[in-house]
Amino acid sequence: QYNVIEALLQSVQTEEVICATDAGREGELIFRLVYDRAKCKAPIRRLWISSQTDKSIKDGFKSLKPGSEYDPLYDSALSRSEADWLVGINATRAYTIKYSKGAGVMSVGRVQTPVLKMIVDRYRRHTQFISETFYEVFVDVQHNANDSFLAKWFDDKQRDKHDRLDNEAAAKSIVNDLKQSPNGAISKLTEKTKQEQPPLLYDLTELQRDANKKFKYSADQTLKIAQSLYERHKVLTYPRTSSRYLTTDIAPQLNTLVQQLSSHAPYAPFVTTITTQNYTVSKRLIDDKKVTDHHAIIPTEKTVNLSQLNAEETVIYDLVIRRFLAAFYPHCVKDHTEIISQFGVHSFRSTGTVTKEQGWRTLYAHEEGIAKKGQKKDSEPQLPIVKKGDLITGKKAKVKKGQTKAPPLHTESSILGAMETAGKDIEEEDLKQAIKECGLGTPATRAQILERLIQVKYITRKKNTLVPTAKGEYIIDHIRHPELTSPELTGQWEKKLNDMAQNNYKRSDYMTEIKEFTEQIITDLKEAPDTDGRPDQKVFGPCPIEGCTGNIVETPKAYSCSQWKEANCEAVIWKTMSEKAITEAVVTELLKTGQTKKITGFKTKAGDKFDASLKLVNGRVQFMYGESLGKCPVCNNGDVVETPKAFSCSDWKTTGCKMVIWKTIAQREITDAIVKTLLKDGKTDVLDGFISRAGKEFSAVLELKEGKASFLF
Repeated sequence: QYNVIEALLQSVQTEEVICATDAGREGELIFRLVYDRAKCKAPIRRLWISSQTDKSIKDGFKSLKPGSEYDPLYDSALSRSEADWLVGINATRAYTIKYSKGAGVMSVGRVQTPVLKMIVDRYRRHTQFISETFYEVFVDVQHNANDSFLAKWFDDKQRDKHDRLDNEAAAKSIVNDLKQSPNGAISKLTEKTKQEQPPLLYDLTELQRDANKKFKYSADQTLKIAQSLYERHKVLTYPRTSSRYLTTDIAPQLNTLVQQLSSHAPYAPFVTTITTQNYTVSKRLIDDKKVTDHHAIIPTEKTVNLSQLNAEETVIYDLVIRRFLAAFYPHCVKDHTEIISQFGVHSFRSTGTVTKEQGWRTLYAHEEGIAKKGQKKDSEPQLPIVKKGDLITGKKAKVKKGQTKAPPLHTESSILGAMETAGKDIEEEDLKQAIKECGLGTPATRAQILERLIQVKYITRKKNTLVPTAKGEYIIDHIRHPELTSPELTGQWEKKLNDMAQNNYKRSDYMTEIKEFTEQIITDLKEAPDTDGRPDQKVFGPCPIEGCTGNIVETPKAYSCSQWKEANCEAVIWKTMSEKAITEAVVTELLKTGQTKKITGFKTKAGDKFDASLKLVNGRVQFMYGESLGKCPVCNNGDVVETPKAFSCSDWKTTGCKMVIWKTIAQREITDAIVKTLLKDGKTDVLDGFISRAGKEFSAVLELKEGKASFLF
């Protein structure tokens, strides 16, 4: 095929060449590479269309543009390609030679590595999260004989109006205060009307995010479906767009596109409403300045036969059509009410929202009417009509116990959003648009990047989440140059490519930066120390020793620090302790909380079974046989705890502390109550039941001297 094209390009009969590849950066690059390889000199004209219907193609050929207008776009495309190749092939070779150790290619890339870093960071925040208990106080507020509503305590003295307590006693104290003084008054009433604008139209990333959230489609799957609706069925416009806006020249065609949807039962009622109410498209969606290569994804003028679409195509088509029709509907209007109830010094808050006008949300009533499986409906109770100063009574005050939750693992939807904003957590739509030029990758390449990370075994899909493998964590831990893992810096490079496409940045300057950066990577890696870790080693968490930068990884006999050789780190958790196998779950719990719950099945050297919890102290594991009975009177650092044969210092193994009170003295059992008395008062009252070596019973006082119990007669 290439030979045929080359012959045509080199033919003396060829007067001009029309570039009709995809109207975007990558499409431009493909054409120019073929054109240059064939050494063609014929002038270029460019076909630039966003829809593949017959009408759009004919209109496009009527307005062909000189190819020279797209030279900056070609510079941007070629620079992106060469930069990815230079950084990727050199860094990948270097890291593979240095760190692979038989685990295959250690792939490193200008965009893929920052994305992997975000997935690894989120995973570690999730797995290393320590849940904390909190308490909330609720009360039923009786307004009059018939009206009551639920209210929640909050601290009105704090700026963020904190409504959780970390102390159960404090929460119960508030409840007791309400029981003692149940009468109160409405101290503040706030009523606001909020108007929600119709959402922006779909670009590819937002379409992929919604398809993942609602139907668990992968980014790659959604792209292929949208591409089929564009190329094969010709019912959607160009999908690989980064814009969520339309241009002014398209605006006059929009009503016609709406009317074409009236023949389809799911959309006919909405089209009728738009027509009879004379609704027009939201003005904020028409903005030439926010459309570069392509406008947002919308339907084409071709009438679709829904029966010809498969199930997946129907789902994606429906998402686009509903979003398109929603753009014509008015704002959703909601009344938001906040009531502050005052009971003495305690403030309680109640909020409620009533939707007055559905507006554009009418298009999504089928989703909002049904709570998704496993989720609660996002609704607030309707509050009664009250006035400031109204008297109220608090009833059935109660404390509710809760646990803080770990940040969720990344889904494809959330990682696509993070890629779009270069890792910045932004939800407001207009701000998202402002930072788009600094995103990671492009809408066309983001799905491919995620698939690449899965292909090289850096991440896996688990249900609808993305989880790093041991290999993925390993490469992130060994990346030495911060630019390779920084979403912000990589986003700045992406912006320079976009500036280049607008003729605002020189290709030569960009490539000089990339070459210098690549050389820095290789030079820095040459100087890096070797490591004993392997890519297939599972990382359980950061080393518990303060100041150590290593991670706890599995070795043949223990779970130890990956930096044990480089930094002489002594952190270690042996795989077998007192004839008991230490599981991965135990290791994870130790690293997360510093101490396990009680574990059964340990054995002493004499073969006696005992139970104990495990505690991490200075990177080493110690047995904890019970709760602390008090501070060690000898070293003042450790705690006095129960062991199988004595009460001794918890730090005896690491510090050699010799504090010990034997469990049996002169054939008399020494209880933990006696030990507590010794630690508190230094001696006991007279104790009976001791038996001498001659077999005679006697009574005596026990005294604590230099960490040991002795008789005081």
